[in-house]
Amino acid sequence: MGIKVQGMEAVTKELERIRANMAPALGAAIEDATKFGRKTAVDAIFNQYGFKSKSYVESHFSVSFNPRTLTGYISARRRSSTANRFITASHFRTGKKGQRVPIGYTIAYIRNEPVWFKGAFNFIGKNGNQVMYVRGRGQKWRTFKEARKDYKNKGAYGPSVAGSFGVIRDQIEPPIIKFLRERYQYHASK
Repeated sequence: MGIKVQGMEAVTKELERIRANMAPALGAAIEDATKFGRKTAVDAIFNQYGFKSKSYVESHFSVSFNPRTLTGYISARRRSSTANRFITASHFRTGKKGQRVPIGYTIAYIRNEPVWFKGAFNFIGKNGNQVMYVRGRGQKWRTFKEARKDYKNKGAYGPSVAGSFGVIRDQIEPPIIKFLRERYQYHASK
């Protein structure tokens, strides 16, 4: 990115000198703010959404910084998260022979806002992952194949990390801007 003023070569040279002097401090501040933004986003998503582990949210974020163009990128995975990541409790009833029979799960997609899904079951899916299906009234299926045959029935999924990031982005902008200013002042004073 160049700075140019037409007809005033001395002004152009001075602006380029100032930019060259500012670039290292600005680059360091942007790189620090990118890392801070990732941490802030992970914390905000974990606090607002009911993900069981913060490490899951962290593992689906990526950060990059380009010193040449002085740009930092924070991105997240767009694939929906399985409902198993949001389970807060399992519900059982006593069967005819005294055994515990599962009758559903309490799921909190939003932290501290649980909902009981009656008739929810976990199955091992095609890829070896656990998939949750919710059986509605009148449905009698008991196996994964039977659940998949019912065209109305789809696995239960929650928000993706990227979708969550899109929602909390406006909340985390002010602290990132403040941090960026502080880091630029710090690096510029060195």
